[in-house]
Amino acid sequence: MVWVMVLMPIILLVLGFPVFLILLSTSAVALLFFAGVPTTALHQVMFGSIDKLALLAVPFFIFAGELMARGGISSRLIRWVTSIVGGVRGNLPLTALGTATVFGAISGSTAATVAAVGSLIYKPLRDEGYSEKFSTGMLTSAGAISNVIPPSIAMILYGAAAETSVV
Repeated sequence: MVWVMVLMPIILLVLGFPVFLILLSTSAVALLFFAGVPTTALHQVMFGSIDKLALLAVPFFIFAGELMARGGISSRLIRWVTSIVGGVRGNLPLTALGTATVFGAISGSTAATVAAVGSLIYKPLRDEGYSEKFSTGMLTSAGAISNVIPPSIAMILYGAAAETSVV
């Protein structure tokens, strides 16, 4: 079984198959030939683990983050956080950090946070004289903060995988 789980994905990847087909076919072969799962129950075994109601929140969090990014909430959050930390030296990176934290706590999506806040604050950071490495590093790490603030997508996935109450 180990050789199927190691060699089959590598061979299919070299042949140019998409990743989702590689994962699907490898798991189907392993379940059919090595686990003894009948073909009539294969789909039930494979997709039964994602039958969790809490996982419905993930696409809706991503959708909410996209709506907030396009709707102008991120620019309003930037103005609000700037009004709080505007008089401090180095206020622009602090504004980016605070905005990403608040936006991430609202949306729950790290990618939506980085995209929404980063698209608005990256150019002002560069115009203020901050280096490209500092600006990109600060914006991506600020977006990663939203992973640890509940309710985040990572926490929902953990709760679904560990069969822990998401609420």
